[in-house]
Amino acid sequence: MINLGNTETIAFKIYEMEKPFIVMDIIVNSVNISYQDNNYYAFPLVNNIKKEIELITDGEFHLNKSLINKPLSKLHHIFYETETGVYDSNSERTNFLFYDLSTNKSLFYVYQEDECLIFFGKFFDSNNTITSRIKKSEFLATLLKLLHTVESYATPRNI
Repeated sequence: MINLGNTETIAFKIYEMEKPFIVMDIIVNSVNISYQDNNYYAFPLVNNIKKEIELITDGEFHLNKSLINKPLSKLHHIFYETETGVYDSNSERTNFLFYDLSTNKSLFYVYQEDECLIFFGKFFDSNNTITSRIKKSEFLATLLKLLHTVESYATPRNI
């Protein structure tokens, strides 16, 4: 097993890597958000990690001023129901952790406070909001390690 990151903030536990699949759990604040959905096709996973690295490197995810003091459970509802208007910069996407790095059973979102990223979300069948605060640079370093670890297993699928 390969552990990347910190399970108290955000971590990736890789159990198996065999083309074309990666079997890994995603841990947010010590909670496994992968549930029973931890098999990933390596090629789209690598593409999504690259997109996420690009978004984090190039983007700022500060909330609109009207949302700054909202409780995270209300923010989750706003992010889930709204496609635009949650970030200070309208060009930023609202759901960059939503694609393949997330799971079928949970939705997680992110915003930025100073140099930290705040991840928050919940399982579909739960009202409990799971949160994690991690330095942007630390999360980026973890994603780069993840990319380096799984990239060689990614080959395009024949269509």
